[in-house]
Amino acid sequence: MRKLFLAIALCLPILVMGQNQRDNDIFPKFGNYERKGWIINPSVTYMLQPLKQMQQRIFMSSDTIYDVLYNARGKMGVGIEMGRFYAIDYPRIISYIDFSFGLKMLRGVESFDATLANPDRLSPYVLRGEGTFSQSYATASLNLTNANKLSRKTSIHNTLGFNADYLFADIYTYNSPIIPMDLKIPGNLVLQAHYKIGFGFDIGNNLMLVPSVETPILTFYQYEDLKSTLAIFNSRYRPLIFRLTLLILDKKADRTCPKNNKPRKNKETLFGSSGTKPW
Repeated sequence: MRKLFLAIALCLPILVMGQNQRDNDIFPKFGNYERKGWIINPSVTYMLQPLKQMQQRIFMSSDTIYDVLYNARGKMGVGIEMGRFYAIDYPRIISYIDFSFGLKMLRGVESFDATLANPDRLSPYVLRGEGTFSQSYATASLNLTNANKLSRKTSIHNTLGFNADYLFADIYTYNSPIIPMDLKIPGNLVLQAHYKIGFGFDIGNNLMLVPSVETPILTFYQYEDLKSTLAIFNSRYRPLIFRLTLLILDKKADRTCPKNNKPRKNKETLFGSSGTKPW
């Protein structure tokens, strides 16, 4: 899946350059609004479980061996980000750039079945347990978006971005009776590249609503062979962020001629004081 998202992100500029050169600018060039404004990103997060269950053999002693099967599940979380965006004049590849700051929460569950490896038993001896986690991050992101019109009021948005997440609060619980498990937990700082796809809808003269879904495609730090998933407990989870982005264009400042409150004297004319000639 990581390779698929990476291929999409790398091929995006090529796909855009291959389009005909019609005007795809989604922001007005004229009128009462600037080509910049505020961006508000409320979101719902979900930790997508791996497609294949993780298995592990744990040796407690020479004659006590457990075969453990892990089952990861995601849970819903929430997030919110706010920032600024700036439209690019005469866009070809990048239509607008935005940066934002905010908070996000990632949550999930991992359960396991540990079966005693003893062929002499008539019925298997199984230990079961479960762990949960909740992580709260302060996040900052920078995004480069290519937007193309689908109709007069709709558009498709492809985004390649970078996010830096700092873990400031977390809760971990794990019930592992007598099983010596190695439980992994991410570091406090995570640096990633992500891909996002969304669809824009003009809902006013200066308002655009963009529902989208975002996921990491590369992790630069903590470094794990650039894997885009996060290792938590004994499983790897893929963060999915479902955003409902609101783009709000700034209103242009009123341009009025300055008023001259100084009263004209009776002897003053259009060319100066009376009795003098302008030439």
